[in-house]
Amino acid sequence: ARALALRTLREGGPDDASRIDHAFLLCTSRRPSAAEKRELLSFLGAQREKFAAGSLDPWEVATGSAEKRLALPPAATPEDAGVWTLVARVLLNLDETLTKN
Repeated sequence: ARALALRTLREGGPDDASRIDHAFLLCTSRRPSAAEKRELLSFLGAQREKFAAGSLDPWEVATGSAEKRLALPPAATPEDAGVWTLVARVLLNLDETLTKN
């Protein structure tokens, strides 16, 4: 999830909507429906609020440790890394992403 988050921040475009499209495509090989995109953007916004309120430590979410740091893509903040790690966890746990036999 951490690697997908950083890749999304590097390659996904300048805004959250284009990053959702990119990350979803990487995980499922298709673009999200309007409803899926709306849900993911809502989830992303809720997580941003938690980081802004101090409820979550972005470094702990992004790296597993409050003391550990990552090299972030240009213009990305620790909060971006944390939020996108949480979004990546959701995407990587979709039935459509997982291979089930």
